[in-house]
Amino acid sequence: MKNLLAVLALMLGFLAPLVSAEELQLVQVLDSLTYAVPKRSPVQFSSIGQYGVAYFKGRFLLKGTYHYGYLTDNPNADSMYGVLDLYFLPDKEISALLPYWHQHPPVHEIRFQNAQQFVKAVVPTRVLNQLQAKERFSVSGRAAVWVDSYRASVECDYPTYSVRFVSVDAPPTIQASREFVDQYGC
Repeated sequence: MKNLLAVLALMLGFLAPLVSAEELQLVQVLDSLTYAVPKRSPVQFSSIGQYGVAYFKGRFLLKGTYHYGYLTDNPNADSMYGVLDLYFLPDKEISALLPYWHQHPPVHEIRFQNAQQFVKAVVPTRVLNQLQAKERFSVSGRAAVWVDSYRASVECDYPTYSVRFVSVDAPPTIQASREFVDQYGC
């Protein structure tokens, strides 16, 4: 009986983040491109730009885990040598409220349109200096930041979501590492 209750609780946990069709506004951009906007979303659909980019207005508190660092340390490996990459993995609660490509829910990664402003506000100068000197290759941690100008786009069947960093809400956590950041995308 305990096992059955555990399995049921686990199944309900997986189903909880799903949003029913009545709770979504669908925005069709192209024949094969539709964005879903949860009714409780902190942003509202604004317009469609070139290449089907969806623009949203509204400011919201974004909580989650950020990763910033080098993709590789091998100059012969590929063109990504020396590139510092930043991405943000939003907490499940906010991710469930953000607009997403209808064929690929939910939002799993967010980029910053003004990445350098985010990095300067969140990562201490001492750690940035360690990255520049390649004493460390990456830094990650938890952050709560205010953002706006949410955008959604799809390129080569891969959704991309971005925001504009506004300010830090609470002091972030920091963990510097000798590991490289994982590269997402196509």
